[in-house]
Amino acid sequence: MAKRLGKILPIFAKRKWGGGAPKGRWRSIALSATLAACTQTPVQTVSHRTPKIVSLNPCSDAILAEVTQPGQLLAISHYSTDPRASSMDPAKARQYPATRGTLEEIIALRPDVVVDGTFVPPSTVAAYNRLGFALEALPIAATVEDSHAQIRRLAALAGHPERGEALIRRIDAALTIAAPPKGAPAIPALVWEPGGIVPGDKTLIADLLRRTGFANFSAARGFGQADQLPLEHVLADPPRVILAAGSDRALTHPALANVNTTQRAPLDPALLYCAGPTIIRAAARLAEVRRALGPTHKQEGSAFALSSPLPLAGAVRGGQTVRSNP
Repeated sequence: MAKRLGKILPIFAKRKWGGGAPKGRWRSIALSATLAACTQTPVQTVSHRTPKIVSLNPCSDAILAEVTQPGQLLAISHYSTDPRASSMDPAKARQYPATRGTLEEIIALRPDVVVDGTFVPPSTVAAYNRLGFALEALPIAATVEDSHAQIRRLAALAGHPERGEALIRRIDAALTIAAPPKGAPAIPALVWEPGGIVPGDKTLIADLLRRTGFANFSAARGFGQADQLPLEHVLADPPRVILAAGSDRALTHPALANVNTTQRAPLDPALLYCAGPTIIRAAARLAEVRRALGPTHKQEGSAFALSSPLPLAGAVRGGQTVRSNP
């Protein structure tokens, strides 16, 4: 029990939940709880209220919505209210107030903790410290393992580690369902964003590609995160499938219609960067694409029909754009 308390209490020893509590308050609580543990007093006798949280990061928005209790998550970022940028279900996002992250808004909400990304200006960090708001900076997850660690971190912060473990079990189950058949060869897949942008190999989408039966086409050719892969390279060395994350002229170029060995499918850009529950949707989508590449998929030139919230980046023939049904 003492060992367990040793992992939990440091969080509260360095936070001032409720705002304005004396600095020595949590030291006293920690000392009392440790003494209680030594006398075999049940840990449940140590009482504290769960912290109130404001999330300014669209990736933490989705995780915190899963691991907090009602009324604990005071607000989410405005990104999560935009279907084009959100990592959350729009209906779920509408359950929470949204903020643009201004200091005035945060002061009005009076949270105990502000969760943001790692690129927070030093002046903002200093302001949080002066106001007594704890800051939790959440980096971008590069692997599923990173995501699991972030979920556990935020769930512990919220005071509900069991909710974090439940979310992790759901993610692991989704990845198991989306895994390719044993021994199946990896399918070269190009994740192509507007402007020819491609992901590097040490990214979450690259990890998900591997777990769902694909090989990162651009990384295998030496391209890193946010590098540009020209259309000419794709035409000279085409992948098995192009996952069109967004749409622009390069993704719908007429020349692609002549690459009969390559299929194209839409991939919601919102699935590329956030981890947590977003992994469940991303894994299901990638598995759907992989299964459609089998011998029974319906071809339409270099495009094929798959259900998706985004329109397919269509092939162009005879001056007309041909799109598969969404």
